[in-house]
Amino acid sequence: MPTTLEFAETAYTAYGESTGLRTHDGGPMPDWDELTDRTRLAWTQAAGAVALAAVAGLTGVPTGGTGPDVGDVVLVPVVPDENNGAAVAPAIVTRVWSRSTVNVRVLGDGNAITWRTSLTYVESLDSALPGAAVWTWTGGES
Repeated sequence: MPTTLEFAETAYTAYGESTGLRTHDGGPMPDWDELTDRTRLAWTQAAGAVALAAVAGLTGVPTGGTGPDVGDVVLVPVVPDENNGAAVAPAIVTRVWSRSTVNVRVLGDGNAITWRTSLTYVESLDSALPGAAVWTWTGGES
């Protein structure tokens, strides 16, 4: 798998090929190795954003500004008998391990308030078993 820096150089080369090796203002494009550190960093950040968007599209794992934060409300599958008959409950994110893994405090419709740890993101809870260690965004349920 190429590094983000290698993606950036590939993108820069493709940009040059599409513009006849001309910059945005018509000047000649320098070689990748002649770019300033700041310009290479900008291309690397752009390439990283594109790579994250591609991963999100392929996996359904949120990226960028859509990643979970402490305090976000998400949905988790629960045992209906312990949640007044409902198979899904809201939960508050209490710890973010990664863009796809969180700890939550479940706010079920009953007396029990439980902690759930290391829940993994899924696109939908439609096929999740009650109590499974998964979460999804609110509004994601059909």
